Amino acid sequence: MATVRFSISMPPEIRDRIKEHATEAGLDVSTFLTIAAQAQMDQQDRVKKLFAHFEQARAEAEAHADTTDTWTDGLELTPEEQADVDAILGRVQRGQEAA
Repeated sequence: MATVRFSISMPPEIRDRIKEHATEAGLDVSTFLTIAAQAQMDQQDRVKKLFAHFEQARAEAEAHADTTDTWTDGLELTPEEQADVDAILGRVQRGQEAA
């Protein structure tokens, strides 16, 4: 298989750690990074496959849902609950008032 060259940028301390780990593994940096990237991609593919049926079910449910009457219609939060929601969503800090 033909190889293709591309460059990446990173802080020097990370570059140095990669070089160190590659050397300890007996690999050149390109091979070390290729193996690491492939392992990460394989893991992400396994996770996607594992949750694919959930994503499909969610998409089907949303497609069949009546969007004019969502489950939140008529939901009234207390001021404390709204403050918690705002804090969780990063709108404000707990104990502060929303703008």
